[in-house]
Amino acid sequence: GAVVGLVILAMYLFSQAHLRARIKDATTKLPLLGIWIIEAESARWASMLGTLLENRVSLLRALELSSQGMKLPSLNVKLSQVNKAVKAGTSLSQALQDNEAMTATGHNLIRAGERAGELPRMLRSLAKLLEESGRTRMKRFLLLIEPIAILVIGGVIGVIITGVILAITSVNEIRF
Repeated sequence: GAVVGLVILAMYLFSQAHLRARIKDATTKLPLLGIWIIEAESARWASMLGTLLENRVSLLRALELSSQGMKLPSLNVKLSQVNKAVKAGTSLSQALQDNEAMTATGHNLIRAGERAGELPRMLRSLAKLLEESGRTRMKRFLLLIEPIAILVIGGVIGVIITGVILAITSVNEIRF
C-alpha cells in the first residue's frame, strides 16, 4: 500500500509544471549529469538559432524563438537577458559571455562566426560539436554502467541460489 501511495504521490508531483522545472534546474547542479544536460540544451539552442538565421530570420526574432524552445528555466532566463543585451546593441558573443549562457568554446566559436560573417554556419557547427560531446559522454556512461549492472545482477542471482540451496539442505534436517 505504501509503495502504491508513493507512486501516486510521485505521479502527482511530476504532473506539476513548476515542480518539473525546479527538478530540471536541480539536475543541472549535479556533478556529471549537469554538464551533460546543459550541453544538450545549448546544442538544441544553437541548432535552432543557426537554422533560423540561415533562413533569413532577423537575429532578434531568432533569439526570441530559439530561447522559447529551451526546457531549462535557468538557461531560458539567461537567454532572455542575452536577448535584451543584443537589443541594446551588444554583440551576441559578448552578451552570451556576460550572462554566462554558453561555454568558453561556444563563446569563441560564435565570436569567430560573427567576425567572419558566417554566424549561422558557426552555430550549426557548435551544435554538432555539443551533440558529439553528448554522445561521447553517453558512451562513457554506458561503458561504466555495464560492469556495475553485471555485478548487481550476479549478486541478486547469487542470493537467490543461496536461498534455494539453504532450503534444500534444510529439508534433510526435518524429523518425521
